[in-house]
Amino acid sequence: MNDLPKLALGTWLMGGMKDPDPNNDDAGDIAVIRLALDNGITLIDTAQNYAAGKAEELVGQAIKGRLRDSFQILTKQDTEKLSYQEVVDGCRASLDRLGVDFVDYFVCHAPNADFDMRGFFRAANQLYKDGSIRNVGVSNFGIKSLQIALDTSDLPISLNQVSFAMDDDDIIRTGTYDFCVKNNIPIQAFMTLVNWKENKEIIGVLETIAPKYNLTVQQLALAYINSFENMHFTIRASSVEHWQQIKDAMNARLESGDIATLKKLQHGRKGLFGELLEI
Repeated sequence: MNDLPKLALGTWLMGGMKDPDPNNDDAGDIAVIRLALDNGITLIDTAQNYAAGKAEELVGQAIKGRLRDSFQILTKQDTEKLSYQEVVDGCRASLDRLGVDFVDYFVCHAPNADFDMRGFFRAANQLYKDGSIRNVGVSNFGIKSLQIALDTSDLPISLNQVSFAMDDDDIIRTGTYDFCVKNNIPIQAFMTLVNWKENKEIIGVLETIAPKYNLTVQQLALAYINSFENMHFTIRASSVEHWQQIKDAMNARLESGDIATLKKLQHGRKGLFGELLEI
């Protein structure tokens, strides 16, 4: 199993939202992907249902001409298509859109109670044997779904991509984080810098602590989430300066008292995807 990089470039909203946007700035999205790769970001995170596959196509265009061992791709199987054959077909369609022979991380986008979740992992087992995937992962999985994954997958579960932020402690509240640590499943946090920016209480506490470390409030929030064990991030940046700020936040080490203050601030705040962690 590959070691999961600390940082991945997220491609949500590239190409459009649910459907492709005919007015999308494709060249701009491709430039953002290439900028990340040029600045040491080696993992590109995409999904089949990002703009109905258009995001995968843009990633494919951005990586053309690059050595395959110089980057990794993570893509996610549509959560509405989780039968064995749909997973196999979905992976092959992703490979076609991306223009690659294999993906480094093949991830179940979310659990779905309408499916026998073992079907995804049995299909992933076969895709690994076929050489189409290198690692298998999950997203938005809580304890019950994670146990199914562990029981069914021939491969270790290489990551659980989950929402985790100053205004979202769902993975703590549900026991998901502790379960992942116990079973050596890396957490890949998303939406870390999204929703809390309008929360005056959160902003106020961050503004009080941030100058002590010469960080912005956004950097402090990242440094705090990074203080948790085995933590990784999928994140978006569109400039060299922004990537450097993110990397600097990864190197920040917070004092235990400040971590305790921020944990108290985060405690009990519900995110947008907590219900999925109960499946």
